[in-house]
Amino acid sequence: MYVNKKQDWLRWIAPEEFNDKDLFTIVTFFVFHSPCKGLSSMSRTLEEYGWKSPWKKPFYLNKQLKEISDNYIILSSARKYDDMYQAAKKAKLDGNFTDDLKTERICVYDNEKNQFMSVFYHIRNAFAHGRLNMINVEGECIFIMEDICPEKNTDKVKLSARIVIKKKTLLSWISLIEAGEQEYANCKYK
Repeated sequence: MYVNKKQDWLRWIAPEEFNDKDLFTIVTFFVFHSPCKGLSSMSRTLEEYGWKSPWKKPFYLNKQLKEISDNYIILSSARKYDDMYQAAKKAKLDGNFTDDLKTERICVYDNEKNQFMSVFYHIRNAFAHGRLNMINVEGECIFIMEDICPEKNTDKVKLSARIVIKKKTLLSWISLIEAGEQEYANCKYK
């Protein structure tokens, strides 16, 4: 799925009140302390946060992350770039996706062979490469993010992630991970 390098929503002016301590916390976690190996010299793995088997029983970090969102079916992924259009369509992140900025949703190319690690990877890239914006929707800060992969010897860019997510969801994900391993049965977000 190809997208324009210069999207209209990237040109919106983010409300100044969103440049706060919470934004600093989000950038620090996803860019500097990214749980994805190799993205930052200051990366912190999930194990360093105290998660020894995050994706397996009884912890199910993926389920806990989904529970935090207002939309449990928040995530659609593609194993190949050729499948990104279907993933975006399934998540309603194709076409005029900015018509609905209330519903949290994510589509990603699953480059990390783990859906949520891929989400973290693409969030980091959106921040690092400036393919994001923030908008006030009914008094709530919403992040719109995109990650792209330029095609060699052309102006075309492939979509590798598109995300509409609330600031409070990102902050809760950070709190959950930083708190260390906890069983899904004890998840306070259920």
